Amino acid sequence: MIREIKGHHVLIGLLVFFTVIIAVNAVFLTQAIRTFRGEDEPRSYIQGINYNDTLERRDAQAALGWSAVSAVDAEGVRLEITDADGQGVTGLMMDARLRHPADSSLDIPLTLRGDGPGVYRAQAEIPSGRWTLVVSTPDGPPFEMEQEIWLQ
Repeated sequence: MIREIKGHHVLIGLLVFFTVIIAVNAVFLTQAIRTFRGEDEPRSYIQGINYNDTLERRDAQAALGWSAVSAVDAEGVRLEITDADGQGVTGLMMDARLRHPADSSLDIPLTLRGDGPGVYRAQAEIPSGRWTLVVSTPDGPPFEMEQEIWLQ
């Protein structure tokens, strides 16, 4: 026996359909907010205002003619910095970290120490995956670098 579809059947069907859609969207929205808090770069507005200072530092770094080669493995980071004449640059105080691409709470701070002319090393246990090596000098000669790294 075939039953006739009446108006209240259609109404109930629409209400159930949209209730399921709204519930799934609420779950996805909640998960998205919990796993990514939004702005990952601290003080991005201030960095935008001070962008001309950033450009001046980059021009000063280019004028020095320094070059850097880095190597990263499971034991740590090795960074070699040479000047325009190929001589090692020593005596730098640098801020360094391995930045996680998705969550800044997983970033690994590094302490680079001199290990010969122009060679700096940091010991750290680095999990496999994708990282960005970020190095800069807060004081003294301007030096900044970022390098994408894959560890397997």
